[in-house]
Amino acid sequence: MIINKMNSIYGVKIDRRTVYSAIGLLIELGYDISIYEDNGIGYFLQTRDFEQSEVLLLTNAVYSFPFISSHQTEELIKKLQKQLSVCKRKQYRHLTIARKDKKTDNKQIFWNIEVLDNAIQNQKQVEFSYLTYGLDKKLHLRREKSYIVNPYAMIYTNEHYYLISNSSRHEGTTSYRIDFIKDIKILENNADMQFLKKEEFENTVYAFAGKPEKIKMYCDKGIINNVIDKFGTEITIVEKDDKNFIASFTASPDGIEYWALQYLPYVEVVEPQSLRERIINSIKQNKYGVNNEKYC
Repeated sequence: MIINKMNSIYGVKIDRRTVYSAIGLLIELGYDISIYEDNGIGYFLQTRDFEQSEVLLLTNAVYSFPFISSHQTEELIKKLQKQLSVCKRKQYRHLTIARKDKKTDNKQIFWNIEVLDNAIQNQKQVEFSYLTYGLDKKLHLRREKSYIVNPYAMIYTNEHYYLISNSSRHEGTTSYRIDFIKDIKILENNADMQFLKKEEFENTVYAFAGKPEKIKMYCDKGIINNVIDKFGTEITIVEKDDKNFIASFTASPDGIEYWALQYLPYVEVVEPQSLRERIINSIKQNKYGVNNEKYC
C-alpha cells in the first residue's frame, strides 16, 4: 500500500527495505506506529496530536461559530479532520452546518484577526470600514468614512468575536464585531495602549469593557445556571429567601445593564445605585407603553 501510494501520488518508486527503514526511523523519533508484527495487517499511526473526541469537539465549535462564513467553515473542518485517519474521517461525513443563515457573509474574518493581532503586538492604529445589516438582510457600510482606532484586545463573548479599542472620537472603550470589519489596514501611527486596565478587560460582559464596579443583584433561583454560565463560579452567592438568591461580583455596569434587561422578570439589580437607575429608565422607555412604578 505504501509503495503504491508513493508511486501514484509522488511518482517515486521505492522498495520494501526503504519502507522498513523509514518506519523504523519514525518510531525512533517517537511516533506511535503499529507494525505488521503487532497487528498482522500493516502499518498505522496509533496516536495523533488530537484525540478523536477533541477533533469532534473542535469541529462542532467551528460549525457553531457565526462569525466564520459557510465556505471557510467547511475548509477549516477539512483541515481539522486531517488530524484523523482516513477511516475515522468517514464517521463525520454526516456533519453539516445546522443554520447557514446565521453564518456571516464577510469572508475577511481570518485576515482581520491576523491584521489586528499584528497591530496589537506592534501597538499601531488600524483603519477599517464597518458593516451592518440592512433591511434586505445583507451587510452594508455603516458609514462612508472609515474608522481609525487604537486596538487593545480581541475577545470572544456572546457567540461573537470582538475588537476592544478606543479612539479620539469617543471617551472610554468601544467594541466592534470583527466579522463586521472590512478592508482593514495597519497605520504608521502609534496606538495609545494605556486607556484600558487589565481588570477592565477581564470583566467584560457582552463586549462592554469599562471600569469594573461591585455589582449586587437579587435573582430568581430558577436562573442559577444562567448566572453562573455568564459570570463564573467566583461570584458570591447567598440565599435570600425560598425563591431568590443574592449574587455579588465585579464587572462593567454597561454589560450588566444589557444582561439584566434580558432577564427582567427574574433579576433585580440592587447596586450600584447608578446602574439601578439606568435600568429603571430603560424599563420606563419600553415599546409597549407599560408604566411600572414597582422599582421606582
